[in-house]
Amino acid sequence: MKVKTLLSFAAALCCAAAFSMSAQAQLKNSPMHANLPDNATTKDCLVCHQSYQAVAQKTAKMNPNPHSNHRGEQNCTNCHSVKGKPHLECNDCHTFAIKMKGE
Repeated sequence: MKVKTLLSFAAALCCAAAFSMSAQAQLKNSPMHANLPDNATTKDCLVCHQSYQAVAQKTAKMNPNPHSNHRGEQNCTNCHSVKGKPHLECNDCHTFAIKMKGE
C-alpha cells in the first residue's frame, strides 16, 4: 500500500512538473517520459494523460483533430515516440499540415 501511494504521488509530481515546461522540453526532460520503456503502451501514457477523450479535448481546436477521427481511439505509439521521432499516422493516407511536437 505504501509503495502504491508513493508511486501515485511520484507520478502526480512528474505530471505537475511536466505541465509547467514547454511541450518540447516536457518530452525530453520529463522523468516520466525518460523512464518509459521503448515499447511503452497507451496504458503507460494514460497514467498522466488521463484518457483518450481528455487528450482529444486538448487538441479540439486542431483541424482535423488527430485524437478525434474516423479511426477512433488509436495506440499513442502509432504517432508518438518517447525516444524517437513522431510519425503522424494520418498522413499515411491523407496529407495534413499538422506539425507534431518533436518534429
